[in-house]
Amino acid sequence: MSALLKRAAVLRMLQRGGGRGRVATAGYRLKSTTTATSTASSPSSEHRAVPSASSQPTTQISADGQTRITTLPNGLRIASERNPGHFTALGVYVDAGSRYEDSATSGYAHLMDRLAFRSSERFTSAESMAMIEKLGGSIMSSSSRECIMYQAAVFPHDVPTALKLLADTTLRPKILPEEVDELRMAVPWELQEVKSKPETFLPEKLHEVAFRNGTLGSPLLCPISQLNTATPDSLSAYHQRWYTPERMVVAAVGLDHDDFVRMCNDNGFADLTASASALPTFAASDPGGDTGASSKSWFNKILGGGGGRTPHAIAPGGQSVYTGGTWFESKPDVDFTQVYLGFKSAGINDERRLYAYATLQMLLGGGGSFSAGGPGKGMYSRLYTRVLNQHAWIESCVAFHHCYTDAGLFGISASCRPRNEHALLDVMASEIEAVALGKPVVSSRRPYSSLEGPSSLEIRRAKNQLKSNLLMNLESRMVQLEDLGRQVQMSGYKVPADTMVERIEAVTMDDISNAAKELLESPATLLAQGYVDGIKKFHAQVAASHKIKI
Repeated sequence: MSALLKRAAVLRMLQRGGGRGRVATAGYRLKSTTTATSTASSPSSEHRAVPSASSQPTTQISADGQTRITTLPNGLRIASERNPGHFTALGVYVDAGSRYEDSATSGYAHLMDRLAFRSSERFTSAESMAMIEKLGGSIMSSSSRECIMYQAAVFPHDVPTALKLLADTTLRPKILPEEVDELRMAVPWELQEVKSKPETFLPEKLHEVAFRNGTLGSPLLCPISQLNTATPDSLSAYHQRWYTPERMVVAAVGLDHDDFVRMCNDNGFADLTASASALPTFAASDPGGDTGASSKSWFNKILGGGGGRTPHAIAPGGQSVYTGGTWFESKPDVDFTQVYLGFKSAGINDERRLYAYATLQMLLGGGGSFSAGGPGKGMYSRLYTRVLNQHAWIESCVAFHHCYTDAGLFGISASCRPRNEHALLDVMASEIEAVALGKPVVSSRRPYSSLEGPSSLEIRRAKNQLKSNLLMNLESRMVQLEDLGRQVQMSGYKVPADTMVERIEAVTMDDISNAAKELLESPATLLAQGYVDGIKKFHAQVAASHKIKI
């Protein structure tokens, strides 16, 4: 799937008064290093999970005994699942990313990602590379708007070496002038490659236009102007500010938990000093109760979110503000015109709406004009049967959902042959409107009469496909790792797959219809690239005919 969607984990944690008590959640039992206790408390709707200060490490154990999470006295969390397998996956997840950056640090998360596994206090860049080559496994890093992650998949006997590499690149990087100079030569090529591909460039432009006040609209990749001013000292200061223990999670799948905690302590994770002062935070919305529901990552294909989250430190503007807007770029010589139509949607903390939007995305589905077909390819989704199978001039049409802590972007991206782009906008808007109204939508441009809202069969098919994608992705060891690390980073614990399946099953036709209606209540974000004369001239009239705010 091409849409960037994230998995959701939206359970709430209890934070005891004073900020220093142990943190517990329903379905977990809590123990310290010396005394085991249990709790029957239910999640609070008024607090978020935050690492608690304690003189002793505390460990949470899931009800099924599969997941263990130890919080060290400095606030760093260590999570593991001892699943059998031929290799072990481990990673470090940092609560940082482009949405937290201001004008002085724009693009620094991207640069930190590119500086991973180079020089550190213990190893030179050449030594690190030699260790990676000797391991023969998979070691990678990536940055997104809300996370910088470092991951490795190795044989069990290579875990100490892999963890040593992860610890050095996250805790003790040595940022050298010559390595920054290498980035100044390499990053412009990366930026040029991204801009040359509409499928990578336009989603970034979509965020920039939708969130014009920064935060989620801040550039994911480092701008050239910022690249020229970045120095080893400024990057080291960024590392010192954001790579703090309370913002980090170390996770592993396929390891004994006590052994993993010991190895983390040996590699210096327990020696990190907690931040002396808290960074600015904002409180995300609460869905209420505990009955409801994460570049390039596996869970971008699942649900669109990652859970009830520790209050984020955001620089400089606080909570993101959706603005919407339009952007057109004329490229009359290209083969196809690309059009993106997006709206504000639910953040990952709004669990009820989040599951509805996840199912709506599966319901709309879509793809390209050519597909090998087969089960699970979305050939019976509405954008296939009602758009691609009806309009030969449309090359592709796909629903997308980008979801973050406090906001999301839901919409449809499509491409068509030149001089049809204004008609394409009408088709895209009609499909969202049809689901919102749940009854026939009058549109003189449509050559067929099947304009009704979704049937119960379509809803069932969408929910089944969503559950299938979730469970099939979780068969991967690296998927299990990122699922564990990101959920613990966001919510403080892990929501099991069977719970998520139950919540997908609970989505109703009314939930989906209401989600589509809510999309049309916000101003639209409209992008077009290619031959854009028609859409520039007529987009306001087309939007008005569907009661879309531009």
